[in-house]
Amino acid sequence: MSAVTSHQTTPWLEFVYGGTPTMDDPAEIYHESSKLEPSQVRRQMEGAARLEASAELRMSSSRAVKRHGAAVVPLSPPLPLDRALGEALSRRRSRRAFTDEPIASEALAALLHAGYGVTGLLGSQDDRPAFPLRSAPSAGALYPLELYAAVLRVRGLEPGLYHFDPLAPCLEVLRLRLTGEALARLSTYPDIASSCAVLILVAGIFGRTRFKYGLRGYRFALLEAGHVAQNIVLAAAALDVASVPLGAFFDRRTDEFLELDGVNESALYTIAVGRQAA
Repeated sequence: MSAVTSHQTTPWLEFVYGGTPTMDDPAEIYHESSKLEPSQVRRQMEGAARLEASAELRMSSSRAVKRHGAAVVPLSPPLPLDRALGEALSRRRSRRAFTDEPIASEALAALLHAGYGVTGLLGSQDDRPAFPLRSAPSAGALYPLELYAAVLRVRGLEPGLYHFDPLAPCLEVLRLRLTGEALARLSTYPDIASSCAVLILVAGIFGRTRFKYGLRGYRFALLEAGHVAQNIVLAAAALDVASVPLGAFFDRRTDEFLELDGVNESALYTIAVGRQAA
């Protein structure tokens, strides 16, 4: 791979970089390294052959959920999303001011289900079990993401950090007595993070997709996080709940908050949700 491409010499990039682009720009290296070329397909898809050859691996990939062994609480039946898609799209706006009013646990359930819930089963055949399909598209249906709910004001739930198990479905109780101050220190928008009713955090387990797709798998995990976030904010619009995606969070602090190692697992996105302030 060339250390610099013709695009790096484009004059307007000096306005983007604030100077001449460096020869080892990390974004450029990542983008080049994860490109797919016809000559690389076989090498990058070795994991697909392993998956096809192993019934055990296929079984494992069909149960893509991280379980902490923590106490669980049932997930309330989700509120129906009765608005038409066109109306939800037109109503969707980033709302950054929230009231102290809690949201319903059924609304949180609807948001989590819309984001990454199980929506159907792919029928079993031969040695392949019925495969749970989710609400977001996923490369190879490998589902490398995990959703966490940092709850401050949700009726029926104590303030705390919860993990969404879409296969059960339920919420794992990771820890209680969560405060707005704890969320404020995670974000470059502390007032938003600390005033929302719930901060939904999307994290990636990169090995779930990289074992099959190699370096390209990291791109797929990022794309999937975007699909999930869009589902959540559209569901929020359908429920008359305010929401705003927050990509500006402190990575290490957020990983520590979720007890992730920051390498094999890491936070990718956050969405603040609550009742809209006037």
